Amino acid sequence: MSNDTCNLPLDTDVLGLTCIYGLIFSLGLPSNLLSLWGLYHLGRSGGGGCQLVYILNLLLSDLLQLLTLPLWILYLQRGHRWPYGQLTCELVGYVFYVNVYASVVFLCLIAMDRCLAIVYPLSSRGVRTVKVAAVSGVAVWTLTFLFCLSGLLPSVFDSDRLLCLEQYPVSPRYAHFKITTVLLGFLLPCTILGYTSAHIGVTLRRSPSVSDHERHKIVGILVVITVNFIVVFGPYHLVGGYRFVSLLLTDEPCGFENSIFLVYRLCYGLTSLNTLLDPLFYIFLCPDARLELQRSLPCLGRGQNTRKKRNPQYQISTRHQEGD
Repeated sequence: MSNDTCNLPLDTDVLGLTCIYGLIFSLGLPSNLLSLWGLYHLGRSGGGGCQLVYILNLLLSDLLQLLTLPLWILYLQRGHRWPYGQLTCELVGYVFYVNVYASVVFLCLIAMDRCLAIVYPLSSRGVRTVKVAAVSGVAVWTLTFLFCLSGLLPSVFDSDRLLCLEQYPVSPRYAHFKITTVLLGFLLPCTILGYTSAHIGVTLRRSPSVSDHERHKIVGILVVITVNFIVVFGPYHLVGGYRFVSLLLTDEPCGFENSIFLVYRLCYGLTSLNTLLDPLFYIFLCPDARLELQRSLPCLGRGQNTRKKRNPQYQISTRHQEGD
């Protein structure tokens, strides 16, 4: 690859990414805070177990990633010029990337924990403990940080053009790092999620003690999780893999960067959607967490009770009980 500077149309992604980041931040911040509040009360009541630890780490990583979005919006509005200095760029860049891939790993841990609980309920009790989950969480954060640090350290900030987390054209070292993230941060997790979903599905079909309703619910949630992972992270990693492999092979990197710039940047922005969808799939679909949230926030319970009382079937059943 050439060491020349590419003059790309950096303003073409401003409108799209500003809208994406603004929508995700305005909806994701309250939903993640609400979910963390529900998890806090669920933990105080003694529920959740090791699953609670994994989901808590997942939501914390989402929240940290969300807090970087206003700075990225300001960066875009300034024409891809980072005015806050190199240290701030490095810090925000590491937070963003570390939390993206920490979220991916915690998704896999949650899926593997569900698989062990359903397929090996007795033999996995020694592994599925809060202590093991806590140690796993610390290991995930440490390894993810070190991995991202090794790849981002020389390539985060361009002091001449004030670009943050952008490099046109990229260095061969950074291209190899990004190809590795495609393999370890997308293809491997896809394999894990697919395997656990299939294994759980086979086990549920063979289990006579599980009702059809529960079976369809568990499999449906696992399928939605896997599809959500592919839809949110798939475009960025697949387009990124094509981009960085091509840059290692092409003799005209700037021309290629120009042709793929907008598509890659929009796919990059879509990865933040996981911060908006994680609370939906892992908290609001969890009955225990919903109950704790309603107990801690009575306004939610009042709204639900009001809807029930307006329901004709509820009124009929109430009159029957009064008659009895």
